[in-house]
Amino acid sequence: MRHPADRNLHVEFYMGSVVDGHQTERAGHPVHVDYPFVRIHTPGDPHNIVDTKVNQYYKDRFKEEFENFMSGKGQGISGWLLKEWPVISASQVKTFEYLNCHTVEQLAGLSDSQVQKFGMGGMELRAKAKAAIDAAASGAATAAQAAENEQLRADLEAMREQIKQISKQQGPGRPRKEQAEA
Repeated sequence: MRHPADRNLHVEFYMGSVVDGHQTERAGHPVHVDYPFVRIHTPGDPHNIVDTKVNQYYKDRFKEEFENFMSGKGQGISGWLLKEWPVISASQVKTFEYLNCHTVEQLAGLSDSQVQKFGMGGMELRAKAKAAIDAAASGAATAAQAAENEQLRADLEAMREQIKQISKQQGPGRPRKEQAEA
């Protein structure tokens, strides 16, 4: 699970090439070896990109993404893609992507200064993104509660059926007190 401050970052692991000093010295010419790199984009700021060799810090910080990279599962962008959000136009999506903002969640998490880079309507779109995420979360909670209620109803009906079956097997029960005294 990512640290809350890292939640909106776009993290991409990839294989890069570095010069291996020992092999270069032995061979007498540059010898390159593959090495994992990480590229970290900050949504809303196209100039704030970290691109460096992977070390244990990045492996721990972005554990899930690194494991997906190493297993070959790919690392697509996770979240509600802006291009699938009907509230914005295709040109706005391109502008957001240029500024490294690819999901509704990233848009909702932008600071005021980052949103201002989008120009007119940026603040309004951020507010709509926050509202859309809240509505989606509320809808998911409602659906989960409805599913739980349905399961409880099914369990209750199964228990009633079991009670009926047990009653049939045991007979009518013990006789009434008046009948036993007679």
